[in-house]
Amino acid sequence: MPARSGTPGMIDVARLAGVSHQTVSRVVNGHPGVRPETAERVRAAITRLGYRPNATARALVTRRSGLIGALLVPGPDTDLLVAGIEREVRAAGRTLLLAAVAPGDPAAERLLDRVVDGYLAIAPTPALLGVLGALADPPPIVVVDGPATPLGPAVAPDHRGAARALTRHLLGRGHRTVHHVAGIPGTHGAAEREAGWRAALAGAAVPVPVPGGTGPAAGRAAGRLLTARRAAGEDVTAVLAADDTLALGLLRAFADAGLAVPGRVHVAGIGDRPEAAHLVPALTTADTAPRAVGERAARLLLERVEGRDGAPQDVPAATLRPRASTGSATGHW
Repeated sequence: MPARSGTPGMIDVARLAGVSHQTVSRVVNGHPGVRPETAERVRAAITRLGYRPNATARALVTRRSGLIGALLVPGPDTDLLVAGIEREVRAAGRTLLLAAVAPGDPAAERLLDRVVDGYLAIAPTPALLGVLGALADPPPIVVVDGPATPLGPAVAPDHRGAARALTRHLLGRGHRTVHHVAGIPGTHGAAEREAGWRAALAGAAVPVPVPGGTGPAAGRAAGRLLTARRAAGEDVTAVLAADDTLALGLLRAFADAGLAVPGRVHVAGIGDRPEAAHLVPALTTADTAPRAVGERAARLLLERVEGRDGAPQDVPAATLRPRASTGSATGHW
């Protein structure tokens, strides 16, 4: 039977499939008790008619909104984390609501007044975690790229492994030590990357980390400071930046000072941003697989929304990407 004119409704699906509208409702809302062949007939009718369930009515039946809230503190890799999250949320037939929150700003309330099925706290600050912890009756919560917390499980990239592998890579090329340009103060990723750098320097001199943050401008400022230290006689031949955007600024600062990379100074970043392989010189870095981390965090939250207490999946180990910005230190100073 053809659909009525205008937007198709549940009754149109029921007529085409030869079932009651209650059966269509059960299929749409994932209720058990519908024979597989009947459910398949209903789904075929839905596809043929282009029927789209009313989100408000569905939420009343399932007691779920179909919305996933994501509270994001911007950082060097958060765009890639969100890309992985959005892919999984869409695949599950849900909608992602994203609110960016400046570091230290607890203004996440703009999303907290929405009815969502669960929250993802992405690269959260203590202030943001405090806001979520103050909710009277919170839905399931998963922390992404943050510390473990009583609010819910955490899924994070292998920051420590990435920094450790890159520092060892530089030491293995004859450098006596490796300087570190630190990431955004107070963030989980920056702390873990600094910890990996320190662990790899065991037995070698550990310089004082240079303030950085994120972004090429911060990296360029750090590079100027390291250039001044080198001019004063400090052993500055290898530098590990906390992320690739800082490393980009370092390359510019060393070029400004006439210090060839890798001839006089060797530079590595972390993150393997898409542009890293196209810099001059191509940047040595480590891939922390942020998209995969985002996907796994989203899958974990969706499991918890469905009432299954899934354990956090293992995240990929960081992968070293040696390129032209690092090389043998012999004879370069």
